[in-house]
Amino acid sequence: MRRRLVTHRLLPAAAALSALALTAGGVDPGASAAGRGETGTPRDFSGITWLGSTAVEGDGESRQLFLVCHDAKDAAAERDLPRLSIVRTPTGTGGIAVQELDVAFPDVSNDLESIARVPHRDEALLVESNDDGDDPDPTVYLARWDKDLDIEIAGAAPWPRTPEPLVNVEATAVATVHGKDYFLYAERARGSDTTNINMTRLTIGESGGITFGSRWTSVSFTAAEPPDARPASGLDVDGEGNLYISSAYDPGDLGPFDSAVYRAATIRPGGPAGARLRPVEPPRQLARGSGLKIEGVALVAGSFPLFIGADDEDYGGLLRRLRVTWPGSRP
Repeated sequence: MRRRLVTHRLLPAAAALSALALTAGGVDPGASAAGRGETGTPRDFSGITWLGSTAVEGDGESRQLFLVCHDAKDAAAERDLPRLSIVRTPTGTGGIAVQELDVAFPDVSNDLESIARVPHRDEALLVESNDDGDDPDPTVYLARWDKDLDIEIAGAAPWPRTPEPLVNVEATAVATVHGKDYFLYAERARGSDTTNINMTRLTIGESGGITFGSRWTSVSFTAAEPPDARPASGLDVDGEGNLYISSAYDPGDLGPFDSAVYRAATIRPGGPAGARLRPVEPPRQLARGSGLKIEGVALVAGSFPLFIGADDEDYGGLLRRLRVTWPGSRP
């Protein structure tokens, strides 16, 4: 089913939130069985990053806003589908609110599988996966937004030369250490329970230029659960330099899916590059997502709570706040 595109130029934040259409809902109890139509479900959430918070009048709890990407391909059937949406946590029983965006890219993006927000700045990298080597020129885009959440593509660069063959990447993040930015990625490594987390310097210019370093630091990560999973399907880093990674099992479009989220590595100041990447041994499992294919993890303002975005294939997309179980965490 083709979904209606909406303009990406949003209303001021408070007004825009009230204008978002709720995409999850029930059947009208007053409708006859013959007249009941199907409700839409959100499209896949292949990557996710936190945008900000907003208060809801009469409610003491803030609602969170996330930018998500969709893995539409550069093919005739998917070329006109939106690549980005803004998702808001629920304000009532209607579920999450999703607004698909019509953002102009310099070319047709192919298989956007991750978003890496740049800490302390209103910008993020939108990263093409390389689609199992089927993308001849995989690209990293720079998205920027203003206080009204008007989003534009401010720059683009080809994937840098990587320390291992670039196959299919679904997990990326950006960390800032002592004022310097670092780009991190991990291959999804389908067919293996082990992948490498790789890190290099990143420079983003005021005009939108993206420059990657030539030296890489790499550490190994092994997902103990779920069995036969892709060990890296999502990645985020908190303000203290802890890396959180999701692993996902995907047997096909109807599942059953399975996932887990780990504290997998740390970034600390030091070393020739200005930052040291160290594995957490063994990785600390924080949560399981039985029945879900987690493809993105997102912290709120660089700290807990932790949210996940799921791409449950034919079941559609899903946003959930995780109950993280480890000392010092907040559920």
